[in-house]
Amino acid sequence: MWAGAGVAVLVAAIAMWVRPSGLARRATPDFNVLLITLDTTRADSLGAYGAPDGATPNLDRLARSGVVFDEAITAAPLTLPAHSSLFTAKYPPRHGVRDNGGFVLDGGETTLAERLKNAGFQTGGFVGAYVLDRRWGIAQGFDTYFDDFDFAKAKGSALASVERPANEVADHALAWLDSVASSRFFGWVHFYDAHSPYDPPEPYRTRFADRPYEGEVSFVDSQLGRLVAFLERRHLLEKTIVVAIGDHGESLGEHGESTHGFFVYRSVLRVPFTILAPVEGMHGKRIANTVRSVDLTPTLLDLVGVPMTGPVDGRSLVPLMTGASRDLDVDAYSEAMYPRYHFGWSELRSITAGRYHYINAPRPELYDILQDPAEAHNLYATRRTLADRMAESLRSVETRSDGGAPRTEDVDPDVRARLAALGYVGTFVTASAAPDSMLADPKDKIDLFNLMTDAREKLQDEHEAAEGIAMLQRVAAKDPQVIDVWLLLGNEYAKEGQYQKALAQFRRALELKPDYDLALRNMANVYRDMGRPGDAIAGYERLLSIDRNNVQARQELAQLLLDIGRLPDAERELEAVLRQDSHLAAAHNTLGALRLKQGQLDAGEQEIRAALTQRADLPLAHFNLALAAEQRGDTKGAIAEYRSEIDQHPNSYMAEFNLGKLYERLGDQGSQLEAYEAAIKSNPRFAEGHFFLAKLYLDRHEFARAVDLARRGLDLAPESEWAPLGHFVLSDAYAATGQRDRSSAEAAEGRRLAARARP
Repeated sequence: MWAGAGVAVLVAAIAMWVRPSGLARRATPDFNVLLITLDTTRADSLGAYGAPDGATPNLDRLARSGVVFDEAITAAPLTLPAHSSLFTAKYPPRHGVRDNGGFVLDGGETTLAERLKNAGFQTGGFVGAYVLDRRWGIAQGFDTYFDDFDFAKAKGSALASVERPANEVADHALAWLDSVASSRFFGWVHFYDAHSPYDPPEPYRTRFADRPYEGEVSFVDSQLGRLVAFLERRHLLEKTIVVAIGDHGESLGEHGESTHGFFVYRSVLRVPFTILAPVEGMHGKRIANTVRSVDLTPTLLDLVGVPMTGPVDGRSLVPLMTGASRDLDVDAYSEAMYPRYHFGWSELRSITAGRYHYINAPRPELYDILQDPAEAHNLYATRRTLADRMAESLRSVETRSDGGAPRTEDVDPDVRARLAALGYVGTFVTASAAPDSMLADPKDKIDLFNLMTDAREKLQDEHEAAEGIAMLQRVAAKDPQVIDVWLLLGNEYAKEGQYQKALAQFRRALELKPDYDLALRNMANVYRDMGRPGDAIAGYERLLSIDRNNVQARQELAQLLLDIGRLPDAERELEAVLRQDSHLAAAHNTLGALRLKQGQLDAGEQEIRAALTQRADLPLAHFNLALAAEQRGDTKGAIAEYRSEIDQHPNSYMAEFNLGKLYERLGDQGSQLEAYEAAIKSNPRFAEGHFFLAKLYLDRHEFARAVDLARRGLDLAPESEWAPLGHFVLSDAYAATGQRDRSSAEAAEGRRLAARARP
């Protein structure tokens, strides 16, 4: 068995230099570090913490051979804030990352990876979810960072399309470990599979058919086993510190919460935490004292002999591990800002001190977790003196934080959509200006929270979208102050082409939060789709008047100006964008399209290809390269680029449409028909596509289909520049079927619209 293999050999060769503060710095062995973070993993889902059935044999062996911390408490029940605390040894109020998405770990923070890299370690990080993408600042200090999520393969907004299964994460981590095996290394491997929805692969799906969450945890355990087995085979286990720690847990229905992020009970705060270190006296131990996720970095630095500098909240646990100290007497701070940022309800903060857990809420809570681990009996009323002392300790933690403004970053629309796929749709800023004392207690809102969660799941399936909308309407009726419900309703109505209803919902969101960037941006997009570019431009300009540094809003404004032919204005906006962010791929792509319209083919292609090197799945990049190929007369190249665009983005209706026009030039009517049909299937509201397809069916003498398509196009856009074509198709179809009066009327209407359109 790998657990403990080689440890005794190394321990025999290592003298112990123990002092009260930990390991002596003068002769610490050159240990490697392998850190494995277990996303959404409850402590009691592991055998080492009491779970039955032997579902986690590898983690259990690790625990038996190393040191197990029975009461490890995370700083936050969300992935990015929790990992930011793990790596900085600071609580969220100090490092500033309070939620997933929008918040970015500041470059001024010093992470565990940076400290170890500066000490000579090769560093590699391998993550399983987009919420830990490098854009959120968490990759600081890693020589190699494997995120590279392929959103081209995304199916709707299903979670499975924006995460990576544990076996793929492990594959890449193992390849990297093999490449650095002869060096001193720090590897971080993040497994996300236990996050909802729970859908483990076989044989775990069958084995845990009625307990899919446990199946996901068991699958992750098998992949952790692969990593440790590699270390054993390469004789690296005897000089590598292996850590497994959860970032947060999962409620699984406790207290009414199905997943995590909303409450701060033990089901989401207590995490598994075990360290296997090849050091004498650190084997087969269990630590019952409260420890914190912020203690991870100081502990690892202590074990490898790297000084812990700067103000932090965490402490080294080495004295507990060696027995030099029996109790560090630390309290554990935790927070959940999700209810505040996403719903306008009260945030929750808590402190765990020994056997007691105090939750600061509009109706405070106090639990004796030794006697009441399920936290079913609130002692606040009967133990008020104790609760007040713990509340003061909680305020002390908050006072020690920097107390600065939240560190947020402008997030482009594609990124926001990807976060929505993970269930993080919120405002990313404080959602309510009401005094804290007036905010709703999340305990009173859990039913609405669950209803919102269920609604989002329904909206992911087009067959259940109507039911999802009905659920959102019920939320709005019960609590019209929930900003996100209006945003989601607006998004759904916009998706269905009900533009006036969409605008009404966005206006409701803006009444509650006038500077809500997503509502302003989505309103502008609706105006654009309605063919009202003036209103769309005004919407983007309003957003920029609130946040002039919002480069994504400026980029979208530039794209709109380009689309309507205001090239000098578009160029001015793009120059401003690239002055702010020279690496924004979408801006380089739009600039490339601008250069193409200016006739500068080489410069345009250069910009577009540069954008693709920054982001391989960038929308419209291959589309623009196809336009360039068309301008060069390279029909074959243009077809290939349009195909690339469609392969990466299956709903690229304009690429399908342009492809159809190319096939028309080539005389390939069958491919032309297929492309036009695909265009209107991808976008049923694409009026121009209906008109051109109607003309094609007219040429094929399929008159009924031609009439139907022309009528649908005119219903969609009765006054558009292509509306005359629709009337002329109807005129010819009616003439061919002997309907002379109707033919004459349609021809006259077509001529009227065409004359009006002439300058």
